[in-house]
Amino acid sequence: MLYLIGLGLDKNDISLNGLEAVKKCKKVYLEYYTSVGCSVKDIEKIIKKKVIIAERELIENNSSKILNEAKKEDIAILVYGDPLSATTHINYLIDCRKLKIKFKVIHSSSILTAVAETGLSLYNFGKTTSIPFENKNILTPINVIKDNLKLGLHTLILLDLDPKNNRFLKINEALDYLLKNNIDLNAIICSALGTSKQEIKYGSIKELKKLKFNVFPQCLIIPGKLHFVEEEALNFWKI
Repeated sequence: MLYLIGLGLDKNDISLNGLEAVKKCKKVYLEYYTSVGCSVKDIEKIIKKKVIIAERELIENNSSKILNEAKKEDIAILVYGDPLSATTHINYLIDCRKLKIKFKVIHSSSILTAVAETGLSLYNFGKTTSIPFENKNILTPINVIKDNLKLGLHTLILLDLDPKNNRFLKINEALDYLLKNNIDLNAIICSALGTSKQEIKYGSIKELKKLKFNVFPQCLIIPGKLHFVEEEALNFWKI
């Protein structure tokens, strides 16, 4: 059986169902490239089992290895946030159905829902986009922002990361990218959202550029048309 288990956004977010499932598993993999969270040591301390680091090559290009193991014994893949926030992992459910492998998804908190703590309604978010490290000639995020704004919708912008090499696209770099592409609006900065170290700031992009954020992961939001309740909530984060 294959378990896809969400770790949530903070180190104690794994659910009781998740912990019970891990106890049954012969092997426990940690997907280690779509996001970051608590350390491997902390995870091992919480689940009381050895964790195998699973990078993109194994999860995406050699999934048959994990699926073959799941045919014979209980296997877990731990995922920071919610296990189905990344479409990669939906492929596992499709493959499990095709191969007649039992599976269970155990959900947890995700950046896609935690952004509501800013005061913005989840119903008013449009398409999510991301800014890659190499973005000189990349306009997809700009087009997504503009399309969402036309509809009055908010845009969640995720920032590129490479946990293996401890490399992260910083908020200030993302703000520079937006300004270079003529996006000069108000924005919301979220740093380590959902953890005890979280920071939320709201202001113009030029104002936010003066601040420093050193805790990861980081993301930002370009608000669309604001409901008066959203506007009141955002004022608590205004710089």
